[in-house]
Amino acid sequence: MSHHLDSPLARRDPRLNITDQYVFDDAGATVLILNAGTSLAGPDQPAGFHDEARYEFRVWLDGAHEDALAFRVAFEPGPEGAQNYTVHRVEGAADDATPGAAAGLDDATPGAAAGLDDATPGTAVVLDDAAPGVEVARGRTGETVRGADGLTAWAGRVRDPFYLDLGQLAAIDLLVQHGEPATITGFVPGEAVNTFAGSTVNSIVLRIPHSDPQLFRDRIIRVWSTTRLATDAGGWRPIGRAGLPMIWPIFRDADSDAASAANEAHPADDSAAYGKGMRELVAATVRRLGTTERPEAYAEAVVQRLLPDALPYQVGTPAVFGFTDFNGRALVDNAPEVVFSLVTNSAVGTGLPPAATADTRQEAFPYVVPA
Repeated sequence: MSHHLDSPLARRDPRLNITDQYVFDDAGATVLILNAGTSLAGPDQPAGFHDEARYEFRVWLDGAHEDALAFRVAFEPGPEGAQNYTVHRVEGAADDATPGAAAGLDDATPGAAAGLDDATPGTAVVLDDAAPGVEVARGRTGETVRGADGLTAWAGRVRDPFYLDLGQLAAIDLLVQHGEPATITGFVPGEAVNTFAGSTVNSIVLRIPHSDPQLFRDRIIRVWSTTRLATDAGGWRPIGRAGLPMIWPIFRDADSDAASAANEAHPADDSAAYGKGMRELVAATVRRLGTTERPEAYAEAVVQRLLPDALPYQVGTPAVFGFTDFNGRALVDNAPEVVFSLVTNSAVGTGLPPAATADTRQEAFPYVVPA
């Protein structure tokens, strides 16, 4: 749910504010990227990654809306560009088809079938924040880290690959959230301005080979990211989360307490918590624009595609976050254009071609460009 200038809770410490999540294919591997801590938060924000927090990728398997696998990244104190960190792998359930998957199980949740039907074996329990997991990589920011079982990691400050003219988002918000007339088109090449040009974010990159016992080729997964801050009571408070891009800037007020509360929730609860409100906003928008004769039915279809807020991906296939399908998200994908068009049932161009941000990405690991 996080985005660049997200909820009041996330803005208290921008290092915990997730800006984007990417999931895509590389030769023989799946790549996970979490970006946080935009420089647009201002020059006074703390540098580097938060050393009392966890940055996590959480993975659902085979259509189950539960956390079966996580990669937890924790950083030690140190100056920006020189922080040591560890990556732990935590798995929520095990069965005969997924050897080695039991590490990190909570003793209070025995067995692999709790809360699931027979169609989704081996993805039984939601991950326990107290589960230690297994260390699979250790290294330092700015350096390529070779971990266990072929995993490769990198973390550091990078050029932000996201691109959008925030003037267009303001117009979309006026139309969708507030029901007021707004000009959402007319952002064309040569006139649209990338608000994020020259900005930076903290990036965590994991490359996981298809030989992984869980993330093997053709498996259907969904991925969401979360930042969690250590509490005085010894627990972990969720601060930010991200799944699909560009959803929540459209549907909620980033300055509201509701925005903060949403980042503390689990995406499996999104449909019940936010589906009705989103359907009403989409239906009202397309009815006002006259882009469909069945606004309620269209809104239902949109919400079913957008919720729960976790990014779907078929392992080993080309990642495309597109008009017809969400299958991962590559660094090059124009997510705002896709979501704006989907929510309004209109062809809404952003005027910013991917080539305009070519200097923020690279073909080789770590795929992002160090700042």
